[in-house]
Amino acid sequence: MEDTLVTIGIILAIISIIAFAIGFIMLFFENQRKLGLKILLFSVIGFVIGFGTCVANFSLGGMH
Repeated sequence: MEDTLVTIGIILAIISIIAFAIGFIMLFFENQRKLGLKILLFSVIGFVIGFGTCVANFSLGGMH
């Protein structure tokens, strides 16, 4: 079960990084600025959740 949570956390963190880049690019367009800020906010929140889940459930394999 822990491996599944780590995988989900990694996927969420990667998607959040991609969404952050898209939101950052959208800030440069006048009519897309508010949507870009929302995407940036949600991507930061998603990255924190994904990274936190990954770190909390990560094990080094040899240590029990």
